[in-house]
Formats: sequence, structure tokens, C-alpha cells
Amino acid sequence: MTTRAAVAALTVALALVAAGCGGSDEEGDSTASWASGFCTAITDWTDSIQEVTSQFSDTSNLSQNGLQSAADDVGSSTEQLVDDLRDLGSPDTDSGDGIRSSLESLSTTLQTEAGNIEEAVDGISGITGIASAITAVSTSLSAMGRAFASSLQTIEAADVGGELQSALEDSPECAGISS
Repeated sequence: MTTRAAVAALTVALALVAAGCGGSDEEGDSTASWASGFCTAITDWTDSIQEVTSQFSDTSNLSQNGLQSAADDVGSSTEQLVDDLRDLGSPDTDSGDGIRSSLESLSTTLQTEAGNIEEAVDGISGITGIASAITAVSTSLSAMGRAFASSLQTIEAADVGGELQSALEDSPECAGISS
């Protein structure tokens, strides 16, 4: 899977959780605040990942330096996402603990894959090394997309009362995810 396809799959997965987002934010509601923080964190991260992958539409970026820069950007944006998700804690819903657990698992997978990307580009040389690194990066980005999709399915299934879905739908920060 190409890196663009991986990012597209990731974006589609994020849109599934936030389908129909875009309404008024409910000030003071902790679930609404959690939803806002969640959508902001994932939007910032996906924007960063999309920026990294778009760099490779210019083949001059398919170099050791270009790949190293991309790996650094993926690593730092992933670390920021993980920090943001951990800072959110659990949403104030009946399923909050299950959702937090799912996001912890997602965070672990994202960190692992970001590390795999960094490892793939460290010390590459020659065209064969670059091609191998591009394949490894694409594989890791695909794994990140699958992890997101799986985590979001878990969150959706855990939200049996629909409390979080309502908060996501009402959050202006989620509107950009579904569009």
C-alpha cells in the first residue's frame, strides 16, 4: 500500500468515528471537552502525516535526507498525539475506561510503528536501501491506519449509550474530520 493510500485509509477510519460531526459545543460538559480534545489531537496528527506523505509526490524527496526528515516528523507528531491522548484521560461516559484502554493500546501501536519507521530509514544507503525504507515506511503507515480503525471500532462498540457519539457530533473540532 502506498503512503498516500495509507493516509487515505487512516482519514476514512477517523471519519467513521466522527460521522455527522459539526454542531454547537456544549461549554462545561466534560464529555464535550473530551471529544473536542480528541478530535483536535487526531486532526493535528493526521494533518502532519498527510504533510509528510505529500512531500513524496516530488521524487527529489525520495532520498536519505528526505526519508530521515519524514521519519523525524512522523515520530514527533506521533509522540505529540500520544501525549495528547494520554492527557485526555477517560471520557466521562459509562464506557470511559474501555475507551481509555483502547486509546492506550492505539498509542502503543503508533509509537511502535513510528519507531519502525525511524529504524527503517536509519543508515540507508543507495537506491536499494531507499526503496526498502519506502516499503517499510508504507507498511508502518498502513499498520497505523489499521490500528486507528480498530481502535475506533472498539470505541464505537463501547459507546453503547451513544454519549460519546453525541459529543463528537456536537464538537466543531470534529467537523474537519468528516469533511
